[in-house]
Amino acid sequence: MKKITFLLLTLFITNFNNAQNKVLDSLVQKNGFPFQTNKNISFQGKGWDVLLNEIKQSNSVLLGEIHFTNEIPYFTNAIINEVDFDNYFLEVDPYSVALIEKKIKSLSADELNSFVKEYYTNFSFLEYEAEFALIKNIVKRNTKIYGVEQMSVSADQMIISNLKETSKNKKVIEIYDQMLQNSKLAASKEGMEKYYMLSEDCLQKLDLLLKLKLSDKERKQIEAFKLSREIYTKRSHPLRIQLMKNILLNQMPDWNNKKNLFKFGANHLPKGETILTKTDLYDIGSLISNIEEANYRKSLHIMVVGKGEDEDDNSSFKPFLNMVNDEQWYCFDLRPLKKSILQNKLKVDDVYLSRVIKGYDYLIYIPKVTESKAITIK
Repeated sequence: MKKITFLLLTLFITNFNNAQNKVLDSLVQKNGFPFQTNKNISFQGKGWDVLLNEIKQSNSVLLGEIHFTNEIPYFTNAIINEVDFDNYFLEVDPYSVALIEKKIKSLSADELNSFVKEYYTNFSFLEYEAEFALIKNIVKRNTKIYGVEQMSVSADQMIISNLKETSKNKKVIEIYDQMLQNSKLAASKEGMEKYYMLSEDCLQKLDLLLKLKLSDKERKQIEAFKLSREIYTKRSHPLRIQLMKNILLNQMPDWNNKKNLFKFGANHLPKGETILTKTDLYDIGSLISNIEEANYRKSLHIMVVGKGEDEDDNSSFKPFLNMVNDEQWYCFDLRPLKKSILQNKLKVDDVYLSRVIKGYDYLIYIPKVTESKAITIK
């Protein structure tokens, strides 16, 4: 009797799962639209038309990406070539962004090349050719740029050098010189020891600087430097998210009523809980969604992924992969899938995929992605 009951239960579960898979496949097929690149750093096709229409109607547009590809900067360029944004937000600290933006605006081509040659390894995500070309295009359009992140563990020499150039306190300048010298010595080491920011010497110097006379702007950067170090040494992702939210909230009066484009890792931008399945954090995508909703406006959350990035991740997207080919991009409207989940018509056991569907409005699938290359110095 027990064997019969077990077999019947197994058969029921199998049939239920098959039925759910068919519902999911059907919804994906009905709400997926192809599009393709053209010669003008843009796209054509129904998927592109659908997406552009949504972007134009949304006050804040959030692109959740998988990092280090050439195709996502291309996609972002295509968007900003079609839609004017007042503000652009990226996953690099505000001090590095402000400095790089200033150099792009003020230096000649040769001078900029010299600056890039000396410091491009300090640029975080902007050290890649496609990303640097994108930021130059955004600067050219006079879009206001906001950095929202802790300082990169490898950004110390550029930031300290700039602090040294602007400081008027001789004792402070001496400490900056010592930090730069020690950072260059650390860079020749192996493993984590090559990152000066993580060293005890760096912490001691930061504490010493905070006891001295500094300008308000200088003190703010040193405090941000110290907090960034703490995030790295404690490996505190929640503290990192707190910092990102704090930066956005402090700057909110400047961007709240304007057209905004955010480009961050996909973990950061769902309107619900993070897609990091082992945590229940609500990241900056949730914050932006709530701010826009409270102002009777709309945020649009777009996740951009592609073949060739991570085969393990691709397994969660199998229903979508069944539709795509090696030539066309695809735009999937996830909102009908979310509605079916909420109405108990669709059950998605994959926690990662469930959070993607609930947190994002659209999923953009790239037929093939290629790895970004670091800036080539001529």
